[in-house]
Amino acid sequence: MTTLTFLGTGGGRFATIYQVRGTGGIYLKDGVNVHIDPGPGALVHMARLKMDPAKTDAIIISHCHPDHYTDAEVLLEGMTRGGLKKRGTLIGSKTALEGENGHGPAISRYHHGLPERAMVVGKGDRFNIGALDVDVLGTKHSDPSGVGFKFNTSAGAMCYMSDTEMDSEVTAQHKGARVLILALTRPLHSRVPQHLCTEDAANIAKEIRPEMVLLTHFGAKLIYEGVGKQAQYIERESGVRTVAAEDLMTVHLGRGIRFSGKRGEGQDEMLDEGIDPAQLD
Repeated sequence: MTTLTFLGTGGGRFATIYQVRGTGGIYLKDGVNVHIDPGPGALVHMARLKMDPAKTDAIIISHCHPDHYTDAEVLLEGMTRGGLKKRGTLIGSKTALEGENGHGPAISRYHHGLPERAMVVGKGDRFNIGALDVDVLGTKHSDPSGVGFKFNTSAGAMCYMSDTEMDSEVTAQHKGARVLILALTRPLHSRVPQHLCTEDAANIAKEIRPEMVLLTHFGAKLIYEGVGKQAQYIERESGVRTVAAEDLMTVHLGRGIRFSGKRGEGQDEMLDEGIDPAQLD
């Protein structure tokens, strides 16, 4: 059985600043334990679910933006038993681990040296975490070395399309996915460069035709306008079952797909009445 736990489903500047939803990334279990894009609040939500950071086998960072990496250093200390045991794997984009063209690095040289293995990856690479093989996919984003991932799990291929704008080459890399996770930042009729909006997500789902699309990384404007509305539009336009993930939700992948867990309280409330939701990302 493969499981995905969403330790936060928010993304973008204002959803992260105000924690309208959590931003702790995704935790994948499939014989190994992999934490993907551990942004702000990852540790807090792990504690809420009684998840032990010391049992993590790998930490993966898709690109060097704070909503994808800020809890990574403390989680590296957890994975390595406070830095006392050299174990586990750190995977990241060039910007996240080494820095490039004014981006990053996100991880200090000290923390870079804690795990047993640390690896910079780019589009076209492949690596393994135990028996789990992972293909590295490209993106088209403001971080030029940003990447996505195809996890070849025991329950089939699961693709994570991290922050990107819609691009035919990027989309083609995700074909064959049983489950497609999309970082959906903007709602209907609100496209901005270098991110996906709801219309883009519908077109991508129609092109790839996975068994299921899971939506996450919601910007504050999208949350304000309603995540359910976006999921319904994508499913109606693409014909692909589409689910808007919720904080602390777990997806169980086997012969079928089922869900467990529930959302945190009040996570969709706007926290500052002085901010115009129409201007949020």
